[in-house]
Amino acid sequence: MNLKKYGKQEEFYYKKSYLEHRLQKDVMENGIAYIPCKVEGLGDIISKFSIKGCESLDADFVGYLLDFIDSVPKEYPVVLEIHGPAFSEEEKRLIIEVLKADTDYLLGKTEAQNRHHRKVFWWMVIGTIGSGILLGLINKILSDIPLEFFYVLFWLFADSLVRYLFVENYDYRNDKIRAGRIASMEVEFVED
Repeated sequence: MNLKKYGKQEEFYYKKSYLEHRLQKDVMENGIAYIPCKVEGLGDIISKFSIKGCESLDADFVGYLLDFIDSVPKEYPVVLEIHGPAFSEEEKRLIIEVLKADTDYLLGKTEAQNRHHRKVFWWMVIGTIGSGILLGLINKILSDIPLEFFYVLFWLFADSLVRYLFVENYDYRNDKIRAGRIASMEVEFVED
């Protein structure tokens, strides 16, 4: 077997994707990202487990959307282009309503998680300041008490605070932008 034909490990490491160029070529038009989606019918979009009046999106369909949207840079608005059979006006309305409802749920869930993380952040601020003050007071007033417990308490709060400020806050912000983009996504139907 000729391994030279297939490349070496070093070549794989230095391989570049040129994602921006690929997106411009395949899905971008006038600063808008068009997500092409081929469906055979309503069952490819609406979950088979849904009941009439309480429909939800198919999990595979949602996975496809999220994977595609994650590869499109944040600054571009998104339009979902559904390629498939001629849907009736009622079916189009249903698809748009279910998309809006499910994406609103996703946005609401993301907002609730962000509110929770902000509360945790403020408790970490209070815990860091409180344990710092407590550490200072105990060190001055009661010098015979072991301080290791209070050092551990202080650094526990401080570590969580720093991790939130420099790592997690950026991720939560990106999650909110992603959910907002999905919730404001437009839908176009293209008949095949």
